[in-house]
Amino acid sequence: MQTTANDYKLSAADLTAIRGWMKFLETFGSGMPPAENAIRKFFAALPQISDNYDKMTNSSYRWMVETLFFYLNEVPHNQEVSLTAQYGDFCEKNINITLPGDPKDYVTSAIDLPFTFRSFWATFLFGYGYKWYQKNESNPLIRVVRYDKGIKIPGVNENRRNAIIALSYNWDPIPSADFIVDQTNRYGSPILAAEAAKNVVADWASAHNMPQSVIIRFEAQQRLKMKDMIGTDRVLNADEYLFIFHLMISLCTATNADRATVLTIVKEQANSIEYPNETFINQLVYLALLHAGNPKGDIRYSNLMMQEMLKDILGFIKTTDEASIAIKASIDLNIRMLHANAAYPMHDMYNPEKSFSTRFADTLAALEDGRKIIKTKLVK
Repeated sequence: MQTTANDYKLSAADLTAIRGWMKFLETFGSGMPPAENAIRKFFAALPQISDNYDKMTNSSYRWMVETLFFYLNEVPHNQEVSLTAQYGDFCEKNINITLPGDPKDYVTSAIDLPFTFRSFWATFLFGYGYKWYQKNESNPLIRVVRYDKGIKIPGVNENRRNAIIALSYNWDPIPSADFIVDQTNRYGSPILAAEAAKNVVADWASAHNMPQSVIIRFEAQQRLKMKDMIGTDRVLNADEYLFIFHLMISLCTATNADRATVLTIVKEQANSIEYPNETFINQLVYLALLHAGNPKGDIRYSNLMMQEMLKDILGFIKTTDEASIAIKASIDLNIRMLHANAAYPMHDMYNPEKSFSTRFADTLAALEDGRKIIKTKLVK
């Protein structure tokens, strides 16, 4: 993917959405401990990832999310199983939805009638359903209540989105029995439907090594992106270095080889006039704060917002390898600096005579010098 400096331009909305993306990778990265019920959590996370994507204006971060969804859409029946997973979760979370009893036995009070209960599947698609309130043995009451519809259709990949929309239309009123148990013929909570959905999703995940197969393919693209960023001959700007910062944290959730690459980057020397004996990671986090806190920039974070940003990122780093430890130590140091000095990084207590613009330029220059050395070590 050929990019220019403008492809990395960041806004405050981008940074918030990116943290949601990093949380996703912290859960599903190939180097992370396997999550319990991983495939169900994977499908449950996709609508939120899609929402975060919609908030991103940065084309390079959007490309990362698009890459994941592109690979997902190549897995056979991913659209059908996505609906199955959502339907199973809906049935499990709404166990009080019940089929109506004999009208002569119950008094009904309703919202937005006329309403005819069709099935749990129809409730999943459109909302509404019956709920049984047992006031006492002699006066049970069934009411029509509004349930939020369970179906959520992620965007990002238009082909995938359109396919899921088409399925939801084609499966109304009768869904495919290969994927959905549409429970309409028994009174009580939709246990059969939920259990059947779990089995369908689990069998599909096993057959296609999901979500690992998609994550592994995506991580290969992250790897290439880092190589391109480190190896480029042009001078990088602050937005691009923030991309490298986020990419390093993402790669720490991947393979041992990826973490070794990140370690090579973070421990390299990157000396500036203000900080003459400094590491690349410390200069990188410092630049991130200078850039995010610049009142003339596009992000314009306050001190408290920068603290929150770093605390969020710190919480995403669950790995304990040497690279992750170095990143966490640098973030923790800068959180303490922000806490100690409300004007930091606009004012640097260790370099009080140096202006903001001077420190910004010097830090960028230090990172460029460090990157040139890293390039000789990583880019063959």
